[in-house]
Amino acid sequence: MTADDVANAYDSPHFDAEGMLGTVVTDRDPDRDLIEQWAKRTNGAILDVGSGTGRWAGHLAGLGSHVVGLEPARRLVDLARQAHPGVEFRRGSLSGLRDSDERWAGILAWYSLIHMGPDTLPEALAILRQVIDEHGSLLMSFFSGPDLEPMDHPVATAHRWPLPEMVDALEHAGFEVADTRWDPGFPHAYLLARPIPGWARGAATA
Repeated sequence: MTADDVANAYDSPHFDAEGMLGTVVTDRDPDRDLIEQWAKRTNGAILDVGSGTGRWAGHLAGLGSHVVGLEPARRLVDLARQAHPGVEFRRGSLSGLRDSDERWAGILAWYSLIHMGPDTLPEALAILRQVIDEHGSLLMSFFSGPDLEPMDHPVATAHRWPLPEMVDALEHAGFEVADTRWDPGFPHAYLLARPIPGWARGAATA
C-alpha cells in the first residue's frame, strides 16, 4: 500500500474521521500528560507529522507551543483548519520534506507512521532525521508486538513493529532512542528519540 493509497483511504467519505479521531483532546486522553510535558520541554517549533484532524496540534498550540500540522489527506486538513483556525496546517506528505530547509525543534509522530512497513519506514525516518534540529527530539507512537507483521486497521492496513526492531530502524536513520514504553499486553508503544550529533546519512553500520 502506497502513501497515496493511505491518504485516499483517509479522504474517503466512508471514514468517519470526527467520530473515530475527534478534533479536540479531552481531559480523559491517556496520552495527554506525556505529550504536554514533551512539548513544554521542546524549545522551538514543533512539526506534527500526520496531524489528522488537528487535535494534538490545536491542543499544544492552545498551551503556547508553536505547532505546524502536516497531513496528506485533504479532508482531514479541512477538518483541522475548521476546528483550529489559529493553527497552520499544511497539506503534504513526508516525501515533500525531503528538500526542505526548515528545521524543527520537535517532531510529533503520533500513530502517523503506523501504515509503513519495512519497505517504507526507513526512508520516512531518514527524512525526519534530515529536518529535525540537532538539539531537537522526536516523540512517536506506534503499534508493537512480538513480530513485525501487518495488522487490521479501520482505515488501511497497519503494521506491528517489535520494539527492538523499531529502535534499530531509528538508530540506522540517525536517531538515538532515549526512552521507550510498551506493555506487552497492549499494542500501543511510544518512544522518545534524539538526533545523533554529527550523523550523516549512510553513516550507520549494519
